[in-house]
Amino acid sequence: MDMDINMENNNRVSELDRHLVEFAQLLRTVGLKVSPSEISDATEGLTLIGMAERDKVEAVLQATLVKDIKHIFAFKEAFRAYFASLEQKEAWQKEVVQKTSEWNEKMESTHVDLRFLGNELDVSEDQRAVYASLPEKDKQRLRDFLEKSSNGLQTGGVPVDQSYRPMVERFLRGSLEYWRKRLNEEDEEIFAPGSTDGVFCEVDRALREREVEVLSRDLKKISPEEWPEVIRLIRCLSQRLASQVTRRYRAARRRGGLDMRSTLRKNIRYGGVLVERRYRSRRKGRPRIILLCDISGSMLKYTEFIWQFVYGLANVVSGIKTFAFGEELIPLTGKLRKGQTFEAMVKEALLVTGKEWGGGTNLAIALDTLQSKFPDTLSKQTLLLIVSDAQTLEVERAAALLGGINRHVRQVLWLNTLPERRWQETSYVKAFLPSCQMYESYTLGNLAQILSKQF
Repeated sequence: MDMDINMENNNRVSELDRHLVEFAQLLRTVGLKVSPSEISDATEGLTLIGMAERDKVEAVLQATLVKDIKHIFAFKEAFRAYFASLEQKEAWQKEVVQKTSEWNEKMESTHVDLRFLGNELDVSEDQRAVYASLPEKDKQRLRDFLEKSSNGLQTGGVPVDQSYRPMVERFLRGSLEYWRKRLNEEDEEIFAPGSTDGVFCEVDRALREREVEVLSRDLKKISPEEWPEVIRLIRCLSQRLASQVTRRYRAARRRGGLDMRSTLRKNIRYGGVLVERRYRSRRKGRPRIILLCDISGSMLKYTEFIWQFVYGLANVVSGIKTFAFGEELIPLTGKLRKGQTFEAMVKEALLVTGKEWGGGTNLAIALDTLQSKFPDTLSKQTLLLIVSDAQTLEVERAAALLGGINRHVRQVLWLNTLPERRWQETSYVKAFLPSCQMYESYTLGNLAQILSKQF
């Protein structure tokens, strides 16, 4: 009898171990680091409390497997999905199988659609995935181009052969890369199933929805408890944007390298014969960013998040110099210590200047000081990035100074946390509009779109 009881207990422990290992693997997949010793602690905790009460099981697993507050949401979604009912898991699995089958059919169709003179064109799997994700009308445009290219000029009867294939492939690849960027900017999903596991796909879906919800939320409505999660998201967005920044070329009158994409477009009318050529030159070098942050009470939370985002781009710009302004200009470059918040850095800088937090806001004084004391920061490589709701003393003087600066820098970009629908009814906003490019920027989604266009 004792032997039977021991075997039953061992079986229960083995089953528990298996589930915990599977759950830990799911957590690792969504970004949490879980060690074997933590799994052992979780096993011991569940052995003591049992598995009867779901809330207690979740509390024990969270206490033993989650080390950082920013991962709590991901943990809760993983727990919900992994410990869902068998019927729910089967439904998720069925949905994944169906989507994967549909996707495979779309990818298979690319081998039929993307052809020139009956032969399959050489495009990557990633580019095929972009094509498969396009709306049908845009797919048809590309198919029409390939058909016309294969037929040559109908009117002139210009014959085409396989020697034209490299040019057609370059044009097609360029078009697909354009669409990849366009889909990313519009937050359209390029669905390429990386997993056929229904539980993981459910967790991934929940995390994506959470990201979309946070991206569209007014930053001032983010609670202190959510800050770690949002900071993590900001870093992910910055890294994602930085990885998209490459050396690009832009079309120009000055003769440089052959712009094959523009040339092919121009010569479609000639059946692909290169009658007219288009050339390009290198784009301007990486910008130097001057970040000018309003630190009034209503702006601080916005400034904190935007500052975090911009500094995530440090490896794709020539340099970032930060200034805060309230009653006067406060240099912050080089004052950041690891783990320090923007607010703490500003307060520390204020102690040095002898100023107190919470005074008035005077952009005119800040711009005047920037010009007189830091003239080397303003050049044709400078992107002046102003973060403010535009409420300031000496509006007319500030607008005049900004106009002067605008003529000496590459661009003045104003991130206004005031919704655009209120700009025309606000006199102090209208005063600055002629001297800068102003965008509403009170959500992370706004910010991500704006900066992606600039880089």
